[in-house]
Amino acid sequence: MEMAVAVAGFAAGLWFGKTQLIQWKMWSRRMAWILAGGSAVVFLSGGFLMIRYEYHFLKMVRYWILMYGLLLLALVDSKEKRIPNRALAGMCGIRTILLAGECICFPELWAEIVLSSMAGILGGSFLFWAAGMAARKGIGMGDVKMIGMMGFYLGFSVLMSSLIVTMTLTLVGGIAVLLIQKASLRSELAFAPFAAAGTILTILMGF
Repeated sequence: MEMAVAVAGFAAGLWFGKTQLIQWKMWSRRMAWILAGGSAVVFLSGGFLMIRYEYHFLKMVRYWILMYGLLLLALVDSKEKRIPNRALAGMCGIRTILLAGECICFPELWAEIVLSSMAGILGGSFLFWAAGMAARKGIGMGDVKMIGMMGFYLGFSVLMSSLIVTMTLTLVGGIAVLLIQKASLRSELAFAPFAAAGTILTILMGF
């Protein structure tokens, strides 16, 4: 059943992603390949591995939505250097519905589930906001909101694991840009693609 849902999610992801990219005037052959490859990793590879990890179906759905949402945010941020507030609000709305479903399915754990999500959204946002204040630049409010949204889905502990992978990828990517493109240290680097890659890797590794 779960793999059938994964295949359906892959097909729906291709359709929805194409619709959104056309609406955002970002559709191209390159974007089509990235969307197809990313959706395959999120839904097909992710579904196969999460079944192996014996995740509850609601957890699989939550992770699918987060990974796919971050994939689309990465495409937008890589081109326009912005993270749409409406997309983040929509993701948080979906998570709220899933959170209610998890509390209904696991009534004995509802307090732990809610506290984990709240710690993720508040703790993640605060830590990234504090890092931005310390750095004074380089971290936008869109990035802070996105980290909060990720924490809402992942919980604080898994978010921290995701951020370790994400910041490692960001460091490597930044060095690569400096060496290959000979950019300056002040060059703006889209953060959402690294957050998407780090979160997807973290989830695929079984966190």
